[in-house]
Amino acid sequence: MDKSKLEELYNKMSLVHEKAQSAYQQEGVSSMLKNEFNNKVSQYNEMYENCEAMKLMTSKEETIDNLFNQQLEILNVRIKWELDWIKRVVASLTK
Repeated sequence: MDKSKLEELYNKMSLVHEKAQSAYQQEGVSSMLKNEFNNKVSQYNEMYENCEAMKLMTSKEETIDNLFNQQLEILNVRIKWELDWIKRVVASLTK
């Protein structure tokens, strides 16, 4: 388990999330896109935190490694989703 890898990816996700929040604040973003953003971000945060909580409840190294890998996957999927969401917001605003 490489904690620095997780921290690096989390920092990358945070930067992407800041850009997405900036797009969210733009005038003219539809309520449908805003609702989607709020729901997805909430889901990704909850999944990530659940893995973190489960890591604290176990002492088995194999289980901790699996949860660590799940967190990496959650962050990767979230980054891709937020980047796609930003593109859709920009496209909707330039119509």
